[in-house]
Formats: sequence, structure tokens, C-alpha cells
Amino acid sequence: MSASAIEIRRLRAADGAAYREIRLEALSLSPEAFGSAFETESVHPVGWFAQRLEGGAVILGAFHGGKLVGIVGFVRGDGPKRQHKGTLVGMYVRQAARRAGAGRLLVDAALDLAAQSVELVQLIVVKGNEPAMRLYQSAGFVEYGLEKHALKIDGRYYDDILMAKDLVGPT
Repeated sequence: MSASAIEIRRLRAADGAAYREIRLEALSLSPEAFGSAFETESVHPVGWFAQRLEGGAVILGAFHGGKLVGIVGFVRGDGPKRQHKGTLVGMYVRQAARRAGAGRLLVDAALDLAAQSVELVQLIVVKGNEPAMRLYQSAGFVEYGLEKHALKIDGRYYDDILMAKDLVGPT
């Protein structure tokens, strides 16, 4: 699989089944990387996922050969005091598409989208996820904080690294 064969586009309600499948895979295989849980989302039908795709967050998908291989969401801040910033959420790339550039294409597309409406993009990555850290750092994100014990799964705590990218430069 090569990056040139990967297409990035916004997911719509018609992509609900494919989005549900990859989202549940992400929550199942990488539970420490997401604030939500497989048990919480797996009870919802395709229609619930389709509705999310038309909601406030923009969900981008990476497709290879017509199959959804990666996702990332972008959420713009609410209200006049937070609308200058946005957040990348729900990033996941299937194992077969990793190291093929799908993650970088998704991040770049999300940053292009963000640059149309915000000045700052934030994200959270679980401490210890070095491939994700390298990806985000290579895209210009810098670490600005650490949330200790951000998640607790089966009695184990996970720390979150807070990262941000300034899209406008120094003021």
C-alpha cells in the first residue's frame, strides 16, 4: 500500500456502516487511546454512527481500494471564547495501512481543514504511543502538558500528553 493510492475525504451519513466498523475496531484494539469505550459505543446501531457523521465534528476518512483504513475527527471550539481553536480527535489507522502514509495524510488534511477556521489545533495522545508522538511532532505539534491518570482501564492508569500546533505563528 502506498500513500499515492490513499484517498482522503469527509465521511457522510452514507459511510455510517464503515465508520461504525472502524470506530469499534479502534475502541477494541486500542482502548487506551480513546476516552470512549467499546462497551459504550458497540450498543449503538449504524444510524447512530451515521448521525454523528453529520454532527458538529468533521470526520475524515482514509480510503484504499474503496475500503476505509483510517479516520480522524476535527472539532472546532464552541462559543466566542473558544472558537479560535480546534481539536483533532478519534485518530485511528488500521494496522495494514500504518507506515503507508495514511496517518500523515489524515493529519495533513485535518490541519488544512482546521486552517480555514481556527488559529490553534490541540490533540491528546496516550503516553507511550511513540509512533503517534512521532507523527504529531513531524506535523509540527509540540507537547504542552501531561494529564496524569487521564484514563483507568482494568485497574491500570494511562497518562495523556497534551499537544498543540499554532497555525498563525507568533502574535
